[in-house]
Amino acid sequence: MRKTSFLVLGVFTVGLLSGVGLSTIHAAIRGSAVFTDVPSTHYADAAIGEMYQLGVVKGKTATTFGPNEFITRADTTLLLKRLRDEIKGISSSVSSSRSSSSSSSSASSVSSSSSSSSSYNPGGVVRFSANEFTVEKNVATGKAVISIVRTGGNQGSATIDYVFGSGTAISGQDYDPISGTLSFANKETSKQVNITIKNNTSSSGNKTVQLKLKNPTGAFTLSTPNDIFLIIKDPNTSSSSSSSSSSSSAAAGGTIGFSALSYGVLEGATLTVTIQRTGTTTAAVSANYATSDGTGDSSDYSGVNGTVSFGAGETTKTITVATINNTSVDGNRTFNLTLSTPTGGAVLGTSPAVATINDDEIASSGSGSVKFSSATFDVTESQGKAKIIVNRVGALTAASVNFATANGSAISPSDYTATSGTLSFLAGETSKIFEVPVVSDSVSESQETVNLSLSSPVGAALLEPFTASLRIAD
Repeated sequence: MRKTSFLVLGVFTVGLLSGVGLSTIHAAIRGSAVFTDVPSTHYADAAIGEMYQLGVVKGKTATTFGPNEFITRADTTLLLKRLRDEIKGISSSVSSSRSSSSSSSSASSVSSSSSSSSSYNPGGVVRFSANEFTVEKNVATGKAVISIVRTGGNQGSATIDYVFGSGTAISGQDYDPISGTLSFANKETSKQVNITIKNNTSSSGNKTVQLKLKNPTGAFTLSTPNDIFLIIKDPNTSSSSSSSSSSSSAAAGGTIGFSALSYGVLEGATLTVTIQRTGTTTAAVSANYATSDGTGDSSDYSGVNGTVSFGAGETTKTITVATINNTSVDGNRTFNLTLSTPTGGAVLGTSPAVATINDDEIASSGSGSVKFSSATFDVTESQGKAKIIVNRVGALTAASVNFATANGSAISPSDYTATSGTLSFLAGETSKIFEVPVVSDSVSESQETVNLSLSSPVGAALLEPFTASLRIAD
């Protein structure tokens, strides 16, 4: 049998699927959003993305597909076996023995299990449209507009509950808490909720309101981010809102921020939280810290507050929060960590953060995994940079993972600045960010993409999605 192309097989599989009752499937991503060697103008772009999302075929590597390379009879048989299993909804025990690093091997591009296809849902996923929202306390309208979006599919109706409350802001004084249910009709992809912001005269620094989505029903499933903060900015304070520590490193006193976006601790143990100072360190600076209830309360942890002080040249400090053990199977609980009122010319970096108390009656152990918080991230040119979140799940020990960007339809350095490095998770840290600078220009152009990848984990395994796409809009 002559060797046949990946592209022919990719298009063939889409046609086959449409003939077996799966015509409602829509590609959540395109091949060009994942693989650097698949142009967005390619006729098989959508087919490659759809088969990748279903788990029928993967890339030759994490970032390359080899669209013009050939496959053998054995490779073709294996791909069709995976496709058959996907159609019948069963897991396959067949796996390739070929090395994924072999340039001539295409069998490595086949998913080792069809289980990844279960993550695809024609109804899509629902999440907040951003990793955080900000609003000035004296906003003229008295409202903060919160956007909730449905991505990756739009088939069928569905509902999602929302709860806006908790955090360091005071209910009734700084904002009016709200909760309710949003209903998405078939093919409806976005909703907005308004939260009332109080314009009081007190000058007490920036405040936070926790925003949560929960209890999805119907066609879609819940995705991340689904538990974030609204930052109510005090115009009378010089501190910045929740931003990456690198964004304010030019401040006279440097930047003070938490070492991670989120933390985890086993019930009954003590959580150690690192507070970092970056940028200028020649002067003495300080900031206040405090905990506040999330889904947990005083029966779950012992709240703390105080001041962390950095002397000249000092760059790290730690605080501890004790948690309380019980014998109930009551699930995980959260509390918030917040910094405020920096002194000495310093500004705030990463703040607030969320800590999760893991219920030890249902806790599991293991080396854990690292993954992107989402398969897609969005940024506009005017924002100047994209914040990319990487999560640690399943364990609380130290770990690290490398990250990198690569050209998709966006080209470095004209559209964005190429970025790579290593994210190091201390014990208890469960979420980190890195930033991708984007270029704002006067050229009117369509949406462009940057490919993101994780590799070489230490102390953890890679969990999908370990490749993602950053979408840049004008």
